[in-house]
Amino acid sequence: MIERAAAALVAWLDAVHVLWSSYGGLQWLLWFAPAVVFLELPRYYLPLLWAVLVRVRDLVWRREPVPKPVLRRRPLVSVVVAGLNEEEIIAKAVRSLLDQDYPYLEIIVVDDHSTDRTSEEVRPFLVDPRVRLVRNNAERGRGGRPSGSNFGLRLARGEFLVSLDADTTFDRHLVTKLIEPFADPTVGVVAGNVLIRNWRESLVARLQALEYAIAIDINKRWTDARDATLQASGAVGAFRRQAVKDIGGWEQQLGEDTDVSLRMIKAGWKLRFAPDAVARTECPSKLKQVMKQRFRWDRGGMRAFFKKHYRLLDPRVAGFWFAFELFTEFFFAVVATIVYPIYVVCMLWTNPAVAMFVLLVANVAYSLLSVLSVAAVAICTPRIEKPWALLGAAVVNPLYKEVLRWVRFRATVCELLRIRYEDTFLPMSAWVHAKRY
Repeated sequence: MIERAAAALVAWLDAVHVLWSSYGGLQWLLWFAPAVVFLELPRYYLPLLWAVLVRVRDLVWRREPVPKPVLRRRPLVSVVVAGLNEEEIIAKAVRSLLDQDYPYLEIIVVDDHSTDRTSEEVRPFLVDPRVRLVRNNAERGRGGRPSGSNFGLRLARGEFLVSLDADTTFDRHLVTKLIEPFADPTVGVVAGNVLIRNWRESLVARLQALEYAIAIDINKRWTDARDATLQASGAVGAFRRQAVKDIGGWEQQLGEDTDVSLRMIKAGWKLRFAPDAVARTECPSKLKQVMKQRFRWDRGGMRAFFKKHYRLLDPRVAGFWFAFELFTEFFFAVVATIVYPIYVVCMLWTNPAVAMFVLLVANVAYSLLSVLSVAAVAICTPRIEKPWALLGAAVVNPLYKEVLRWVRFRATVCELLRIRYEDTFLPMSAWVHAKRY
């Protein structure tokens, strides 16, 4: 069997050698260009290169970061933590909020009809007057994350509202750093920085730790520099409370965090990124769980970005760079996702040897770039714990991305054909009155 495999490999290499000699440089460029695009190399590695150059510039010229304006006063900030069946982590989340260095807080924990001891885990903290616990005891059961956020919004009294996931813990300066950008009166939303807390659990968790470091910590600094950040994550985001009330709060749908961010932008507010407002979240440790999560995220993103808020593709609505960033998202998340399987099948059908060679070389190059990205993360993001431990994950990162690419393809097809539109992420009671797009 080994001899057959070796013979097949030699035959394939011979065929590639013949093809390499028979095609010109332009032809090979045409072969490789789609692979480079579909692997999303420009999208992910341009921000990394920018971040490294900025870091080197600051080190060489000993340039201090430009101080950002801060709020001279200390208004009340309402923190809403909505969750379902979070008994294992909710106490850590509340404790990390009570340890914040910002003194003027009210912490509203919304228990969305949990069937475990979530409320019981919170009750010992009620001796602190800053903590309030409310529970959805409706007979129809849970209302969903948007419903829980709106419940907290109705009870909140602060000038600013911070919306957080219940399975997340928070660095001590989170609230202070989140509300600093509101010194600019045109800012209505601030996105926090999300890192992976349980990255040691598995290879899949390490892959997500690298993914979050690039896609959030670095990429959002890149988009923030161009005033083109698309959303504040549901795990950690801050809002002007009255502005959120004016747009009607969170709507019942997938990707409610994306939706509320885009509605705020359409209402004329700016969205900023606060890299020092760090939240550490639990990620799925098994690939099957990640696939299920990303299917929902990809579908919700497509529904919010390109069905409901497609007008933001017009530069006159939110500016050129925001429209450009959204168009880039559309190209890679929708167009390339649909064309990718067609490209692969056509390549394999017309010339399998060339197809295997192109895909192999592209993925090897992607692996090398992923390894280099770990170095970039180590240089640019000191908040990442032991970044060099992610080197092993970087080597297999192309395979991980390949799996997620097919998950996105399935999500895109299901959304376009409206297959299972009412995802179980929200209960049926929420879908009854949900808008359709």
